Amino acid sequence: MSFWRLFCRGKKEKYSSSSNEGLLPSASLVSPGGYPQFSKDELPQAKPSGFKPVPPSPLHQKGGGYSTKGELSGFESDLSIVNDANAYDFLWTIKSFSLLSGVSESRQTSGRFNAKSLTWKLVCYPNGNLIEDQISVYLMLSKAADHPSEAVFKVSYELFLFDQNNGSTFTRRGENLAQVFDEIGFRNFKDLSEFRSSSKGYLVKDCCMFGVKILQVVPIKTITECLHPVEKITHEFSWKIENFSSLDKKISHEKHFTAGQYLWSILLHPDPTGDKKSHELGKNFSIYLYYYGSVRDESAAKVSAEFSLSVIDQIGRKHKKLNYTEVFKSTHPGWGKKDFMLKEDLEDPSLGFLINDTLIIEAKVAVLALVK
Repeated sequence: MSFWRLFCRGKKEKYSSSSNEGLLPSASLVSPGGYPQFSKDELPQAKPSGFKPVPPSPLHQKGGGYSTKGELSGFESDLSIVNDANAYDFLWTIKSFSLLSGVSESRQTSGRFNAKSLTWKLVCYPNGNLIEDQISVYLMLSKAADHPSEAVFKVSYELFLFDQNNGSTFTRRGENLAQVFDEIGFRNFKDLSEFRSSSKGYLVKDCCMFGVKILQVVPIKTITECLHPVEKITHEFSWKIENFSSLDKKISHEKHFTAGQYLWSILLHPDPTGDKKSHELGKNFSIYLYYYGSVRDESAAKVSAEFSLSVIDQIGRKHKKLNYTEVFKSTHPGWGKKDFMLKEDLEDPSLGFLINDTLIIEAKVAVLALVK
């Protein structure tokens, strides 16, 4: 059974030809311009089996703009607010911040900079990554030229937000494992209303500044994992898709939901193109489950979960179903199946999957453990 894994960071689409495990298309197919955005109030809640999930707590996040090291392409950053610019590996200034935050799904990246013999970028979500009314910033490993393509690094770093009133900084320190194109940072960095408050000095004359210091980078030769089991609670979520035939077949479609404190989504490809040389071109219906992390616990970036995905038979209850237990990473979050079922079976009215142009997809998911 062919089983596919998503690597959603970056713009490239990759596929494995040497094994059954491969890479799904990048998430840019799902939501051009950045990750999908929604409020906790608007996000559908999966129904737990015999348990009421704890309501998610608010998230806080952080942000970014133009470099003060290297070429600025005509822009200048005011270093007078920085006590010692040499203390940072990279300074990033945003001018006219409101122009970025006016785009609801905005995702901005800085230019590349070098530190610890590797190449990096900063990534900014002016309205927050997945949660609105927040600001997020991440450090992305852009290139590791002298290392194998699948190399893993243990990265210790600090991210800074400058108070332009007095030159002080709001600082968060992190330590994460990262591969090329991974984004590591803080979803809970800073509330957007606090960021915009005139009394804080973070946003002055529609301008803000962020900094980063790479403290240590250690190549990991032996990958280790430690499981922290949690209480198993199964949550159920149904996605009813009406007017299915009118969906744009050239792109993927996604529906987000929460299961307890965890963020998930169902993603489907109505007409996956696959390899243009394949005789299976356009014959299969693809479906995947994505993981986007926890709304409260930043350490839950990687989890072991048991899940099932089903296309519901609305006549005879002979559902098309897959069941798996897999490890999900919020940076490479998706598991599913490219050839989940044949399109001709999906569209066959006698099989009951597509009735009155309505399709029903059901997800059941239970987090078994946090993976460190």
